[in-house]
Amino acid sequence: GTHSLISPKKGLKISFLILFSATHFSNYEALYSLFQNTSFELIASDSISDKASALNISASLKASFFGGLVSVGGSATYINDTKSSSHHVRVTLKYSRTTRFDQLTMNHLGAQNMTYPEVFDKGTATHVVTGILYGAQAFFIFDREVMIKKIPTFSIEGEGELNLTEQEKESVSRFNCTFHGDFALDRNPVTYEEAINTYANLPKLLGPDGEKAVPAKVWLYPLSKLDDRAAKLVREISNNLISKAENILQEMTDVNMQCNDLMRHPAAEIFPDIKRKIHQFREYCEQFTLVFQKQLAQTLPSIRGGAMEEAALVNILAGKDRSPFAKLHVDGYLSTKSQEMDTVSSYLKVLEHIQVLPSEHELNQVVTDPMVEFIVCFNFRDVRFGFRNFGIFTKFPDSGLSIRSKFRKYLDPKMSESKRFSESKRNFFGIRMNLKYPKNPGVSIYLYEHGDLVCQSFLSPSKPLVIVSVSHDMVKLSLKPSDLGEEFVAGYSIEYRKQEETWKTHRTENKDQEVNLTGLQANKTYQVRYSSVSKAGLSAASDITVVKTLPASPPEIITCINEPTSVNLHWKEPKVKEQL
Repeated sequence: GTHSLISPKKGLKISFLILFSATHFSNYEALYSLFQNTSFELIASDSISDKASALNISASLKASFFGGLVSVGGSATYINDTKSSSHHVRVTLKYSRTTRFDQLTMNHLGAQNMTYPEVFDKGTATHVVTGILYGAQAFFIFDREVMIKKIPTFSIEGEGELNLTEQEKESVSRFNCTFHGDFALDRNPVTYEEAINTYANLPKLLGPDGEKAVPAKVWLYPLSKLDDRAAKLVREISNNLISKAENILQEMTDVNMQCNDLMRHPAAEIFPDIKRKIHQFREYCEQFTLVFQKQLAQTLPSIRGGAMEEAALVNILAGKDRSPFAKLHVDGYLSTKSQEMDTVSSYLKVLEHIQVLPSEHELNQVVTDPMVEFIVCFNFRDVRFGFRNFGIFTKFPDSGLSIRSKFRKYLDPKMSESKRFSESKRNFFGIRMNLKYPKNPGVSIYLYEHGDLVCQSFLSPSKPLVIVSVSHDMVKLSLKPSDLGEEFVAGYSIEYRKQEETWKTHRTENKDQEVNLTGLQANKTYQVRYSSVSKAGLSAASDITVVKTLPASPPEIITCINEPTSVNLHWKEPKVKEQL
């Protein structure tokens, strides 16, 4: 009732304390006035700030809400309704109606009407409620904006018909609606049509005389102005500090949405380990938010009561920027995750002919298959998915090279050689995400032989070859294979061609790293590349090296014989002739 007391210091209603008895207010009509008004509003934003504004929440009450000092119900639960994905497009229709306004006058606040003056000695309440505006609010949240603006045009008395075109009916059939309100509904609306019917019937739900309305807004009067013994609100929290606290909570809400989006990424759907790590990161962020709100709950009442200075709140707010959860760190981490997961997806498309092993279980099934002799498995790994605990917080180590550059190094898109390997019935080629082992971050290539892991860095791409010498018909090459997996190399496959012609292959059966490429044409440009050969197949090819053979020899021993009407030239045939 209008004689209840509250304590803004703590943000709590002291419902068990009563200062005035209602028997003193026999002339009830003097306190009552009609205040009927109906309004509606479309809210496109989903931020905490805009939702608080739609609910007409003051800065002081917002601070108490942020710290969990007040709980919300009815239409106010709208402030807790956040999107689960940043890709969702939501729009909210707000309906608001007021019915009456009750208030106490200064005569009612006189000392002669104080039935329970002992409340001044308790020191728990600072204000008395002197006015209440009754009414009700409702919020309809839709996941699409189209057609929402039409809802208020339907009869508010519920007599209008829902006239929609077939195209509009098809469009709204995919809508979802969430309702938050101060109205007692038999069933909350979940579709567009149900929302319209509910909206049109809202006035009736308040009763013929608005008797089912609820307090929508209250006016407070300081108890200290009635008696010096009453507890006082020493200070209010500065608005700029409340705004900073709001920004922090909004940032963490956005982080939650981004994590949800990443967990729905195709790469996360394929590799459960990725989804699990992103989920773990989201939980760390949620823990930080809970700790932050707990600190607010402990600090705000003390500042309002004068036991603490605002500097304590300033230190809490600044602490976030000093923690691993600073916006710069978290945004950078999530941005990197998104880029790297995009990279994983892009390479899965390039390697679509190769089977993906989402978990350890699938890998074990292949490893233990007695029909498979060799298994070459690409392991995608990024150490940034790992965490190091720092108290309740988390630090994110820097892995140096990005996973994108690691992939480019190990997985050349022109991997036609892998098809030759995977076509063999006794061989198996697979891809999996491996987050367990810190060695070889980025990508490592495992070789299994008869079920045993024999190499964790198998057949890395070959380094560009070196031209040792060139003649008119031969090029001497020095091969520079990677040290990783060198013990499994049985020979080399050298490919060469003239510009735009088909590749020709020269195979060696030993590990000699100097090879003579013979039978070439003089004065021609060739492209050359090579791969390492093992029992399991070919490595990725090296980068292409371009080389040009020497030209043909000039004519030798030229002699000239002059005739009366001509000159005869004679020369010895060159040792090297160009082929035409």
